[in-house]
Amino acid sequence: MTALSVTITHGSTRTILTLDGELDMVSSARLTDTIDAALQGGRQHLVVDVANLTFCDTSGIWALLRAERTVSAAGGTLELANVRGILKRVLDLTGAARAFRINTAGQPASP
Repeated sequence: MTALSVTITHGSTRTILTLDGELDMVSSARLTDTIDAALQGGRQHLVVDVANLTFCDTSGIWALLRAERTVSAAGGTLELANVRGILKRVLDLTGAARAFRINTAGQPASP
């Protein structure tokens, strides 16, 4: 069974969505729903912290790309934080990394 939890932390200037678990075809709707809810709640500057992501398939990559487009279309910004390992490699190899602001520093995202 695919498990993905999303923890939301609201700061004064941005909202951090911390992903924990697997982002794939089954769980990507959870990310999409969370992004939509944040935007509907007036939050425009989002950080998706992927430090605890244990798996991400092509459906997960597409979900992240859709999230970036959705946030940009709403006039906001989306940053990926703590991108490393296989996710960084896949984003770099596919060219998808160019679609995001990416923090690879390995530091916890802060609001």
